[in-house]
Amino acid sequence: MKANATTGSVLPLPANSLPTLRGCAIFAGLSPDEDREWLARCHSRTLSAGESLVDFEDMSKDVFIVQTGEIRAVLRFSVGKEAILGSFKRGDILGEQSAIDDMARSASLMAVSDATVTVIPCIVFHDILRQRSDVALALLQLLSKRIRAMNDRLSELSFLDTKHRLYNTLLRLSRVRGDGGRERIISPPLVHAELAEHIGASRETVSREMSRLAREQLVERTSRAIVLKNPVELSRRISRALEG
Repeated sequence: MKANATTGSVLPLPANSLPTLRGCAIFAGLSPDEDREWLARCHSRTLSAGESLVDFEDMSKDVFIVQTGEIRAVLRFSVGKEAILGSFKRGDILGEQSAIDDMARSASLMAVSDATVTVIPCIVFHDILRQRSDVALALLQLLSKRIRAMNDRLSELSFLDTKHRLYNTLLRLSRVRGDGGRERIISPPLVHAELAEHIGASRETVSREMSRLAREQLVERTSRAIVLKNPVELSRRISRALEG
């Protein structure tokens, strides 16, 4: 059986119909037999766009691997006010913090698009870590990487004003266009409200600055992407702001 996409209900599935755990980097060293063994103790869940996977301060301890779609971690401060902590796509693991420290969820997890996740019960996750030291080490390396990224975000908030935080976020979320040029793209494009949530600013402030960047021909928005026409100049402006 499949999970109910409308209600987000969780139903067990036979192991041979589940995606592999090895698509997640920390489980890459599992053998096919180990993969099947652990999957037999997991289940899948499907979510519709906008549906909650877990809520802030929820006491559940399951760990999730994104198989399709995108899941976002957010902190909500009040109605209409939230900060995006991270976005997770195919192969990403999330929810591991509560499984490790046995505390409530530190953020809400929400499906940005229709999504499917593999749900690893906490007890299964602990069993894997006890039996596979390489998985435990890979998890530690991932957590260390996330701490470094968080430190970078804290530095950004401490030392950069709003417009330079926007430049930094555009660069961080973008990827090389792939045509051999210097341009970078964010695809699919984020709306201004989403960019505002990333940098802790209002949508109006982001809209004004994006319009200015468009007039300066540094940024172009199409139906499919935000195009950074001159990422080197954006980096240069960030460096000048930090030096000043």
